[in-house]
Amino acid sequence: MKRRLYLAVVFAFVSMLALATQAEVVYTQVNVSIPVGGYYNIVLNQNGLTAFTLHSKFIQGYCQSGDEYSWTLSVIPANGNAVVIDTGHTGSDYASALLSGVAVNSGESFYPGEALMADLYWGTCGTGTLGEWLNLPARYLGFQFQGSDGQTHYGWAEVSTSAYVDQHGHLQANTFVFGFAYETSPGREILTGQTSGL
Repeated sequence: MKRRLYLAVVFAFVSMLALATQAEVVYTQVNVSIPVGGYYNIVLNQNGLTAFTLHSKFIQGYCQSGDEYSWTLSVIPANGNAVVIDTGHTGSDYASALLSGVAVNSGESFYPGEALMADLYWGTCGTGTLGEWLNLPARYLGFQFQGSDGQTHYGWAEVSTSAYVDQHGHLQANTFVFGFAYETSPGREILTGQTSGL
């Protein structure tokens, strides 16, 4: 009887170890500055395919009173991928600026199209901002993507933004990507800022 109990405990322990070793967080540290008019491709695995693209754009246009200008930071998921959006805005395409320690899992709302992170506009027709990311240090973009196994995986990217119009009317904008991570086990949640398995 003792031997059976011992074997059952050993088997349960080995099973738990096997499950724990299957789950792994892959973290990539980067220190990338995205210039205005530039972009950065987030590549999550060794196949070299882009999973997400961060794009910083400057647009000059016109409104009824004259010139209008806009700086926009957006994230573009590759086909089958999506980013976490604010659940408080129905139909929103605003990417959420998550704090550290937030669980990214199937309980989040995901948007599969180009999502707005930040928008600063100014000119003769007025000034304003849109999105959640303007002038925020080190927030997290949560995402889901289709792995090479064809299943859904979760991850995050750490991004910081700064943008303003100086006293001469010139745009001063910076976007930095500090790193990104994903969970190798399909369907398993990851916490924003998590760089290793739990």
